[in-house]
Amino acid sequence: MEHNFWEMLKKHGTRLEVEKGYYLKLLAPEDPAACVYLLDEGICSLNSMTRRGDENIYLYFHAKRLVGFNHLMTTPGRKSVFQSGFNVSIVTKTSCVLYQINYNHFLHLIQTNKAFNLFFIQTLADNYSEALHHFHYMHEELLVTALCQLLLSVSRREPGQKPTVPKFYTYEELARYLGCHPVTVSRIMAKLKQLGYLKKSGRELVIEQEDKLINLMESDPDFKY
Repeated sequence: MEHNFWEMLKKHGTRLEVEKGYYLKLLAPEDPAACVYLLDEGICSLNSMTRRGDENIYLYFHAKRLVGFNHLMTTPGRKSVFQSGFNVSIVTKTSCVLYQINYNHFLHLIQTNKAFNLFFIQTLADNYSEALHHFHYMHEELLVTALCQLLLSVSRREPGQKPTVPKFYTYEELARYLGCHPVTVSRIMAKLKQLGYLKKSGRELVIEQEDKLINLMESDPDFKY
């Protein structure tokens, strides 16, 4: 995304700085305070809670993402997940900087600004693709495959550098997303480090051999850990 475009978008919103664990306010369209959020810094997630009190994570939202609009855009007369008793929320997983854009102003941007309209459509496509990948790897693949896919999808690459996994993604966080025990994640990660695919650098995890992780996802169902 072009820097100038993002800076232009921020001018349409009100800055909001929050700490980890803050639940974004997802208000009904008719509420005058209803808004969508531009995530400028940090990581958020789309969650639900089971009746047992367990947390399910569906999506991670990283910086430069538009969030908190789905319940506002549901077809009139059709209940969204936020209205159906299905307890869905968006929570900050790190300290975050967001910009709140009033819902009516958000609609005006969609209707009058072609660049914003394209950005909105791309956001929808990204969310759909990432949720579909999560569903697939949770239900159709081995845990090792799912973990490798997750590491690759959340990694960030600076020019000339190898991809790194943000320090936020602890074994506990990875396990929560994958629906397994942190000890299992720890054992797989230890094996991947032993093979030289991953390396710890300070508080971040470096993907040393990206091609090996991809190959492991595609061709090794008998990976022992």
